[in-house]
This record gives sequence, structure tokens and C-alpha cells, in this order.
Amino acid sequence: MKIGVIGTGHMGGTLGKKWAAQGHEVMFGTRDPHSGRIQALLQEAGAQAQAGTVREAAAFSEVILLAVMPDEVERVLEEAGTVTGKILINCTNRFDGQSADTEVRKLVQGARVVRAFHTLPWEVLAKPRYEEGNATVFLSGEDTEAKDTVARLSRDIGLDSVDVGGSGNMERIETGIGMLWQALSPQFGRDFGIRVLRRESIDA
Repeated sequence: MKIGVIGTGHMGGTLGKKWAAQGHEVMFGTRDPHSGRIQALLQEAGAQAQAGTVREAAAFSEVILLAVMPDEVERVLEEAGTVTGKILINCTNRFDGQSADTEVRKLVQGARVVRAFHTLPWEVLAKPRYEEGNATVFLSGEDTEAKDTVARLSRDIGLDSVDVGGSGNMERIETGIGMLWQALSPQFGRDFGIRVLRRESIDA
């Protein structure tokens, strides 16, 4: 699958490298594709990865990962151009009480938006396997087929995926994880994951 990764920080860089390692074609979209930092990222990502402008990455892709800081969202989506019909994974977070999901949906009307990866630190994305099992990633959105695609991409890199339905349910998940984070991060730091345990059948 062709994946455009808009954002080359910890989140975008980690996910892009892991998808490239699984054989997906990845293009990192950035302001300066030829910078030393981006060239170092490409070396780590391997032969399946390349870099281009934000617009080039968006045009290249079937799936777009949006992984930028909140104050850059509007600018980079404007740079991306038309994304109608593409799956756009929104893993941005806002820290002002506003909804990052609502903001992105307003800016990319026509895209198939899936909210995912934003409830996990990049350290967990890099190493999602724990002794008790793989960490869970929560997905939300209104397009079932798009969510199925993101779930497959999640499993490709070792994550357990759970579809929580629409954006209202995701807001509840975000609130709960935020409270857990405040309570547990002083003890475990950033490198702890959450796993949803469920039974395969009523007799299990």
C-alpha cells in the first residue's frame, strides 16, 4: 500500500519506518525533503521509503497519516491539496480542550477520516509487544472500510486494534486514557501500553 506520512517527528517517523519495514511504500511529506535529518530518517526506513513535499506525499498516497503539531494542521492540509476519497489517519492531538477530530474533518471534507494512534506514545508504537500481549490501538470513524484498512495497517506493525465506533465514543476513550496517563505515568514513565482483553466466544 502507498502511504504518505505528513510529519516526520517521533510519531510520523516511527510509524513510517515500521510500515516501510513491512513492505509498504512510504513517502514522508516535509518542508525540506533533502535535509540531513530527513536523509537520516530515510536511511533508517530503508528502500521502501522516500521523501517529498507535503503535496507530493499526499498525491502519492492511498492512505495519508497526519502526524503534526496542532498549530501546523491547517497549514499542512492546505499544502496537501485535494485529498478527496483518500483515507486520512488523524493522529494529531490538541492541548487546548478543542477537538482535533472535528478540526481535521472540517479541513478535509471528502477524505475518509479515521482517528487512530493518538492515544499511544511513540515509544509504544516503536515496540508494541509486551509479555502480556500487544498494545491496543483504538480506531474511530464513520467509514467502515477505511477503518478496516487502518486496522490492517495497525496489525502489520504489531498492534492490537479495536474499533470503538464513531467520534463520540473516541472522546470517551481519550478522556479515560488521559486520566490513566496522569495516574500511571509517574510510576511507569512513557513506555507503558493498554491492552483490551476480550473473549472469542461466550464459552471461552
